[in-house]
Amino acid sequence: MSFIQILLVACMYHLTNTFASTGGMVFGRYTCQRPLVGGLLVGLLLGDVQKGLELGIAFQLAYMGAFAVGGAVTVDVGVVSYPIMALAISSGLDTGTALALAAPVSVLTANLTHVMRAFNTVCTGIVRKAIEEVDYRKIFLGNVVLPQLFLAVMNFAVVFVLLYLGSGAIESFLAVVPQNVLHALSLLGGTLPAVGMAMLLKFNVSGNWMFIFFVLGFMMFSVMKMSFIAIAIAAAAIAYLYYRIEQREEPVLAQAANFNDDEEL
Repeated sequence: MSFIQILLVACMYHLTNTFASTGGMVFGRYTCQRPLVGGLLVGLLLGDVQKGLELGIAFQLAYMGAFAVGGAVTVDVGVVSYPIMALAISSGLDTGTALALAAPVSVLTANLTHVMRAFNTVCTGIVRKAIEEVDYRKIFLGNVVLPQLFLAVMNFAVVFVLLYLGSGAIESFLAVVPQNVLHALSLLGGTLPAVGMAMLLKFNVSGNWMFIFFVLGFMMFSVMKMSFIAIAIAAAAIAYLYYRIEQREEPVLAQAANFNDDEEL
């Protein structure tokens, strides 16, 4: 990979790994940070869109159930979607090996959030002192400039370590690792999409009866051999019908709640 390509990957990773950039949480972290979007963008950048989409789909399945609850640190999805994606495409890694390598790296870089929070405590002290001194320039410096600058340096450092230094290291590592170990990593990576799907079902399926939708989708794909577009259209139709049925039940419940025994007598 060229220096310009690494720099662009670092920019994309940073823009999706900060709360203020690219539309904040919804568009940045919960849309552009998704592996499917990252695989498309990185594939376009490196000239291999097909490989990017293949990895993006596999990573999306593995990490679709990963999200932060409150202040808890889980995994860094952004590092999977951009630098790990670029590393896998440039090094020619298969999907299973890429997934297996992404798992420990995403957990490791997720803990950099604690480093950022520790630095923010220093910035908080600067802002508190600036408020006492009524120094608006120092307030802006401690509240905006320093935290964003530190986060940018940290994000860019992660990408350059993984890509600029890590590409050759990964290739050397793969050259000395026995084939049976790589096969085991590939098998391990192949199970991660199932884990991601299980996590998604755990949080989305509120009742046991709702599992029938998952079974229906599986049958439509495996037995009926329907395409993803056809399944998505059918799912949208079912979701709309389910929404309309719930909307019709609300007025009945509201009318029952407002029933007055005296008026009936």
